[in-house]
Amino acid sequence: MNRLLLLLFPLLVSCAARNYTYYLVEPEPQKHPALKEEGTLMRPFGFGSTTVMKVRWNDGNLITEVDVPVLSTGQRIVIEHGAGSGDVKTIPATRVVPPPPTSADKSLIEAYRARGLSIDESSPEVSITRARTLMQEAVKGGNYHLALEWCETVLQRYKSHPEFLRAKASLLLMMGERDKAIEIYEQVEAIESDPDVRKKLEELQRQQK
Repeated sequence: MNRLLLLLFPLLVSCAARNYTYYLVEPEPQKHPALKEEGTLMRPFGFGSTTVMKVRWNDGNLITEVDVPVLSTGQRIVIEHGAGSGDVKTIPATRVVPPPPTSADKSLIEAYRARGLSIDESSPEVSITRARTLMQEAVKGGNYHLALEWCETVLQRYKSHPEFLRAKASLLLMMGERDKAIEIYEQVEAIESDPDVRKKLEELQRQQK
C-alpha cells in the first residue's frame, strides 16, 4: 500500500501543476499581449470623467478616429482597427480618406507653420502633395464634387492654406456657387493677396451688384 502511494504522489503533483484548461484545449490558449496585466494599473485620479484621449489610425485606405474616455477606474480599453460590423454604430463613411503625409510634405508643413497660419491639430493628418494630385486628377476628369472633397481633406486641418482656399473658391464657382466662391476668395485675399484672384474677385463683385 505504501509503495502504491509513493508511485501515485508524483502523478498527483504533476496534475496539480496544470490548470483545468490544459485538459480542455490542447495546446493551452494564449492570451493576447494587449490583455495581459503586468503590475498595478495606474489610476489617473486627476482626470475628470469627461476627459478623453483621441486615438487615430490612418493606413491610406481606412481612417479610424475615436475618443477614448480616461476613467479613474483605470480599466484597459482595446481598440481593433478594421472595417467594423453592422452591429456597431459608426460615423457615416466619406468617399475619400485623407492620404497620410510623406517625407515630401515635411517642408510644406514647416513653411505653413512658420507663417503662423491656423492648424487644427485635432483633425486627421494629410499629405498636401498627394491631396493636390488627386484634386487635380478629379478636375481633369470633370468631377468637381470629388475634387472639392480632396480639397477639403487639406482645409480640414490646414484651414488657412491659401492654395487650397483658392482651389475651393474656384471649384465652388465652377459648380455654380458664386456667392460662396466670393466669400472664400475674400477670405484668402485677406491671408495672401494674389493679382489674378483679386482681378477675378473684383469681376465677380461687379456682377453681384
